[in-house]
Amino acid sequence: MKINFREENILSRMEKPGSAHQLALFRIFLGLQIFYSSGGRLFQLSDYVAVPAETKNIFPDMLNQLIASIAVPHLQIITQVLSLFLLMGLWTKYILPFLSISFLFLFSFYYATNNAPIPWLYIWFPLVLLNFTRCSDVLSLDKYFRLRKLQINALSNVYRWPLEVVSGWFAYIYVAAGVAKLLPIYKGWPWMQGGTSQDIMYNRFLDSIYFYVFAKPLFDYTEYAWIFASLSVASIFIELSCILILFTHRFHTQIILLVLCMHLFLFLIGVMGFMQLAIILSIALIQPGFFNKLFKERETPVTQAV
Repeated sequence: MKINFREENILSRMEKPGSAHQLALFRIFLGLQIFYSSGGRLFQLSDYVAVPAETKNIFPDMLNQLIASIAVPHLQIITQVLSLFLLMGLWTKYILPFLSISFLFLFSFYYATNNAPIPWLYIWFPLVLLNFTRCSDVLSLDKYFRLRKLQINALSNVYRWPLEVVSGWFAYIYVAAGVAKLLPIYKGWPWMQGGTSQDIMYNRFLDSIYFYVFAKPLFDYTEYAWIFASLSVASIFIELSCILILFTHRFHTQIILLVLCMHLFLFLIGVMGFMQLAIILSIALIQPGFFNKLFKERETPVTQAV
């Protein structure tokens, strides 16, 4: 198989035609995830957890104090309501800036009190990016009520470049995670030996789905060090393989399957919260032609948007 990196790299792909429905579906699922994430009880529990002194975010202390005073329940409610507007695609270009701000504020509060960037890491950049896209041209109330007067041009890259940028974000998240496991070297070698994987499976067993289904370990987690070493090496291979996204689209399907299998395994052993986020970002890795055929998008001239 000969790969033409000049034609298949992410920058070249941004110039190619895309799918309005693919971008709209990404908007819908992102809105669903924001609604779900912002409605969690973890925000209320944060009131009973001491703020780690070493945890910092980009906002000054005065703003952080203001955010903490209104995060629960006011910012929660605002974020959830705005996410529903995003999901429905109603007044999208007006609510997106406010949703981006409320989401960043709300989850900066969550991060500061829990030292846990998930789902912050996956969502914040794609959400901000949507502010500069035409993500509500289809599958939206904006289109239904004719709040946006335009026709779809299947030859335009206006729907392609945002999703290619999201695919680059996908690559960044996983490649950075793989590199972080290997560097510095004095930390990378213990990881490769499987000690961290063994600790995760051992310490989270009682919280794992596997325990609730089978009520016993898959095997003796205090032995078989080679299994944990193999799992650690496999995770690094999967994460670093995401670098291929930047150079070619030919391995997108394999990467999606590998990443989802990794997260499914983590879910079963008690590491939750990644699977649905990975699925949402994976929408950007699917070829636009699939959605063009599914929704029968046709090449039509573009009229000026209102």
